[in-house]
Order: sequence, then structure tokens, then C-alpha cells
Amino acid sequence: MNNTLKLLIKTLLTAGLMIVLPACEKTIFVELEDTYPRVVMNGLLTPNYGLWLNVSASVPCSEPSSTSYKPVTGAIAQYYQGDDLIASIISSNQSGDYYATDFKPLPGQEYRITVASYGMPEASAVVTVPFPVSITGFDTAVVINHIESIYGSYDETQFFVDLSIPDPEYIQNYYMLGLFYLENGQYLPLEAYTEDINMNIYIQDGLGILAWNDQNFDGQAIDFTINFHLVKEAGFETDFRIILYSIEEAYFKYLKTYSQNFTILNEDALLFEPVQVSSNIAGGYGIIAAYSSHTVSFGYTFRN
Repeated sequence: MNNTLKLLIKTLLTAGLMIVLPACEKTIFVELEDTYPRVVMNGLLTPNYGLWLNVSASVPCSEPSSTSYKPVTGAIAQYYQGDDLIASIISSNQSGDYYATDFKPLPGQEYRITVASYGMPEASAVVTVPFPVSITGFDTAVVINHIESIYGSYDETQFFVDLSIPDPEYIQNYYMLGLFYLENGQYLPLEAYTEDINMNIYIQDGLGILAWNDQNFDGQAIDFTINFHLVKEAGFETDFRIILYSIEEAYFKYLKTYSQNFTILNEDALLFEPVQVSSNIAGGYGIIAAYSSHTVSFGYTFRN
């Protein structure tokens, strides 16, 4: 019995209907017209790291998923600040990466990124780097929880971090929060939780995305607490970083539609409204995310 039929039976039983469904199946073939490939642009634009862009080509729906990612080399990627050409890059990188890290975009400035590749229409995006918003205060507290399970017992360290953010007045602001810890010379992501403010976007399951806008508190100071937990041996030393990203509206809309699709897929819903993932690419697909950020950090040594 397939999953759809199981869900249908569950729905009918919940409604109080006791019926017998015949074991039948019908296959319907739908002819979908393949379209010509278009440029797919995915990238970041930030004062900290400059310009990063990955270019690939779209594939028809009949293409197997195992070969659906097709990086593009030899394209011409150009970056403009207003009408001024900043950089023109032709990459031979087999991964389709186009970098301009020696240039630092300025908050409040508008940038245009174009990609021209043989056999596909030109694609472009226009983005404005937001001004950063600082975390003006934070405080931490730690609770050690002793956990008993069928696999044994262990100590889990739970962290509570109070944050203060002064939201600028008369500007629609969009935020995303990142949380990382240091291990073996690399910063690894952690999942943070909060119940103090209404998150417009709340994705966990390994992604750890918290994002919100200031629609309900424009121009006000925001005070809220995040909590997270980590299990490490006593004596393990690390550094935690909390990053407040000020993101552009286009990236916020992309995250919101992504989260809606994420929720649908994980709920295994029988009937659902299709969600079109938001994009800011003209003539192609993808997303160019522009953001600024502010970071606070604190060190901690784990103990029993």
C-alpha cells in the first residue's frame, strides 16, 4: 500500500467513515515540454567577503536528478556599482565559481551583477547591501543537565544568551541569526531556539535558520533570549560566535518560501498549496543574497 493511500484511509477514518477501498492503481502519463536552458545564479554580496557567485545551467524536468547540477565555465560575470564596472570575470573553475574578493561592497549602495554565457539568455540581479545593525548587549548563563537514556548517561550543557538589538526607525529591516562554535580550527553551526519573538522563518533539522522582520517593533529595542545545547567532554575549550545578519528583502523572501517548502515536505501532507520559491534573478533563476553582519563571541570550557 503506497503512502498516499495510507494517508487517505487515515483521513477517512478520522471523519468517521468506515469504507473499504479497492486495491487499484492507475498510471497517468503527462507530457511536459522541455525548455531551453537558462542561467542559474547563486551568490553572496557582503562587505566582509566581497563578491562570490556560482553559475550553473538549468536542466529540463526530464533530466535525472543525479545529473541536474551543471556548472558553467567560461561565462562572463560582470559587477557594477551604479553605472561603474567594478570587475569582469571569466572563470575556468570546473565548479562554476566566480570570485571578486578584493572588492568590498559598501552598505547602502546598489550593485548589479550580470552573467552572459553562450547558448543562454543573459541573466542579472540588482541588490543593495543593507546597513549593519549591532548587538548592543548580551549576557550568558549555563545549566548542566544530566541525561539518562537507554544508551547510557551523559552531561548536556545548555546555554542561555540574552541579546539586545536596537532596530532602526523608518526602515524595513530583515534579520537572520547565526550561531557557531569552534572545533579543530573550524566554526561549525549550531541550532538556536527562542520563544521571545515571533520568528517569520524558523527552520531547524540541521539548518538552524532563524529569521524575522521588524514589522511589529519598528524603531524599538529588541530584547530576547536564545538557548542552545552541546555535549562535549570535560575540559573541551571552544569559542561561540553569534552573528546578526542584516539581510535584504529579496533574500528574506527566498528564505520564507524555502521554509514553506521545507515544512510541506516534512509534514508529508496529502494536499498542499504549491509554493513558488522566490528569486531576484532577471532572465534566469537563483538568488543573490546581500547582507551585512555584526558578531559577538564568548569562550567556554566544558566541565562536569
